[in-house]
Amino acid sequence: MMRKGVFCHLALMAGLAMVLADAASLQAAPPLVKSGGGVRTAPRPTARTTRDISLLHSGAEAACVVDPARELVITDVTVVDDCFRTTWFGACPAPVLPATRGAWTFGKLAEGIFGTNVAATLHTEVMRWLNEWRVVKVVNAEVVPARATIQNLVINPWLTASGGAQLDMRRAPFRLLAIVARLDLRQPPGGPAGVTAGEGRFVFGLLDANGNQTEYLLILEYGLDARDCNGILGWANAWHNLGTIPFGPNYNAALQKVTDLFTLINASPAKPNGSALNQARTNDFFLAAPWELREFTLQPTGGPVAGLLMSTVAQTPANARQNTALLANYVNVNTPAILANTYVVPLNWAATPFRGGASTHTINFNWDGPPAACTSIANPNARHNFSLNTCNGCHGAETNTIFKHVQPRAAGVPSALSGFMTGIATVDMCGLPHVFNDIARRQTDLCNLLAASCSEINTEQPTSFVH
Repeated sequence: MMRKGVFCHLALMAGLAMVLADAASLQAAPPLVKSGGGVRTAPRPTARTTRDISLLHSGAEAACVVDPARELVITDVTVVDDCFRTTWFGACPAPVLPATRGAWTFGKLAEGIFGTNVAATLHTEVMRWLNEWRVVKVVNAEVVPARATIQNLVINPWLTASGGAQLDMRRAPFRLLAIVARLDLRQPPGGPAGVTAGEGRFVFGLLDANGNQTEYLLILEYGLDARDCNGILGWANAWHNLGTIPFGPNYNAALQKVTDLFTLINASPAKPNGSALNQARTNDFFLAAPWELREFTLQPTGGPVAGLLMSTVAQTPANARQNTALLANYVNVNTPAILANTYVVPLNWAATPFRGGASTHTINFNWDGPPAACTSIANPNARHNFSLNTCNGCHGAETNTIFKHVQPRAAGVPSALSGFMTGIATVDMCGLPHVFNDIARRQTDLCNLLAASCSEINTEQPTSFVH
């Protein structure tokens, strides 16, 4: 079957203009099929070991056709404003099946997260989550200040819209911005984290009491369960096959078939609440200043339902570790793993709490050791990689991003994406140049994955990318 797509042949040389073909130059090509055997010599570094696309090479994936807009980062308004799946009220054109009213709303997704469609239980658990901002929290010894304005800015308006007594999930004040496939986050069989096909994500923007967009994003990040390499390839093909369908009712029905697999009640029976949710993240400048990123996971509460409670922020030290000898020591000791992107920032380092409970930052934030800049960490590439993989580095100076990779949007308008996602050349604080286009990197990775044999997939190294 012939279809339009974006070539994964990436002439990743010096210029960003050569990363992705212009839309006018799209060509028809056959869809990728899994190779029947043989061993490809994978280029090094790969799309799973670097985010700097100037370091990648084109190769056997040159004939691959992947459409990122339909397979990887889905922001088209025919999807995110789907009348039937993104709203609960009002008449809609008859949808193509499968079609669940509100399927892609926060309210419906909450059912899968908490493993119930009982309205009172959903109210209790969502309130438990929202109340995490109302009080001071201590996470891995880091004191995280309250953002008590959530009561007046979010909880009270939602209760009012719901009739005053109980949060109505159908009136949750979140607008869908994007549905995202993160197949590049897969972990191979036998890896320390266990086999997974990556993640599926929903990105929402919070609306204020008047229905206006705010500077507050919520990202729900679900694991794509797989038992082996065939399971990984099954998920990859499920997302890839979406690229054969034009945007419209048939596409949305096909996409819901995929998202239902990881969002419905009991989608992942072995995990808390039977939910496939790995974590939820928030990026907030609406409740208070400064910008703050938090992470939440399903944790025991002493009752029958696991609560969505604050956890440490992945791959990110506490802000108190900035410009310290402890930070420099960690990066210097772990330089090989940091350069290979196979490290995990530990809860503690040198018997000291290290990973952060929240991530606050300013636009010019870069992680580094003690002054003078770029002197205490021996390898400047290790400093950059470490900082890039943190919450505040990835959403800040290391990628030349103003806090958000997916922008809030008005109804009927697609979200703008950051330069880190779509293509940007930067120079880091130590003077090293970098070229980012994370959608192109993920595109290349999907091409490589679908062309791989099980023996190749089974020997992939684990990745520590989380953002």
